[in-house]
Amino acid sequence: MSEKPLIAHVLYRLDTGGMERIAVSVINATRDRYRHAVICLAGFGNLRKEIEDTSVPCVSLGKRSGKDWGCYFRLWKALRWLKPDLVQTYNVGTMDMAPVARLAGVHRVVHAEHGRDAADPAGTNRRYRKMRRWLRPFVARHVAVSRDLESWLSDGVGIRRSRISYIANGIDVTKFEAARRRPEPRCLLRDFAPETAVVVASVARLDRVKDQAGLIMAFNHLRETAKAKGVDVRLVIAGDGPQRLELQQQIEQLGLAGSARLLGNREDVPELLAACDVFALSSIAEGMPVTLLEAMAASLPVVSTNVGGIASVVEDGLTGTLVPPRDPRALANALSTYVMDPDLRQRHGSAGHTRATMHFSLRAMVSAYAALYDGLLDPRRAAARLRETPTLGRRGES
Repeated sequence: MSEKPLIAHVLYRLDTGGMERIAVSVINATRDRYRHAVICLAGFGNLRKEIEDTSVPCVSLGKRSGKDWGCYFRLWKALRWLKPDLVQTYNVGTMDMAPVARLAGVHRVVHAEHGRDAADPAGTNRRYRKMRRWLRPFVARHVAVSRDLESWLSDGVGIRRSRISYIANGIDVTKFEAARRRPEPRCLLRDFAPETAVVVASVARLDRVKDQAGLIMAFNHLRETAKAKGVDVRLVIAGDGPQRLELQQQIEQLGLAGSARLLGNREDVPELLAACDVFALSSIAEGMPVTLLEAMAASLPVVSTNVGGIASVVEDGLTGTLVPPRDPRALANALSTYVMDPDLRQRHGSAGHTRATMHFSLRAMVSAYAALYDGLLDPRRAAARLRETPTLGRRGES
């Protein structure tokens, strides 16, 4: 039997984040079909431990800040050593690595767009657009995780639709269902939030593009409204990143230290969400946030900014409420509606769970990536796969 194809995933850093979790999910769910390797430009964190196959190489290139020309050479050496059959790069931080893959002898490159950063939230940066156009000959297929990104790549960047694959992010819903069924879910926050409190949760990298500063401002407004009506409300923000110190200072300056808490990176997100009542996301740019899918799987109503592909995930007025970005008052008002109405929380949370289960399953996402990989690696194998009943995955995902 011939050796399984090797796919090398090139990320800026393998650490807490939705995009990185999707990469790990694909690696774990397709390890019976492909071999995998991970190349990180700037190192990796705890997420490395979530790759189930301990034999998967995880290489750090030690990229220095700014333009590190030596990093291109180190990537070339790593690819020459690994000899992958296909390379997948992720987001703007690695998109200029496609020509290096070609020079290393890899002729199948996939570039995945999971969202934009705070420096270019609308995708209008001319330099980045020119770079993407220049890189078109080196990329066999672009992946867009939302219809918004798909249209932007086609209409804004000028990539042919035939070379773009839309693959929605997916999650294992069963993990979040199981956490909700456990007795006394609020016990995880016992030292912070009493049973009578309404807890607002947010899970995201602490980065300017996520605008947690705006969320904290919104919570400050919400707390004043809720207090006037005799409702105890708390805020927990899970995640880590470059804004942590600044956000902690903001919490203290606003006098919120007793009611708002930064939890850092968490490995128990399903249990954390089960202990909360409402989910909030305040980003100024997004693709298809995994944390929103997780919140819906946990049966939480969602209040989110209406940016990127979020409207294709959250049904405004049915599974949550969408508000404009950079508008703390609007965010606070939307959150207040759920804080004051437990029945509405239950209805929208239940509808969100149903939507996550039906439209954003891990199984569907993994099958789409496998079809993409097979189509590029061996079209005959891809045709045969279409006649098969999908058997991908190891974890009973929905």
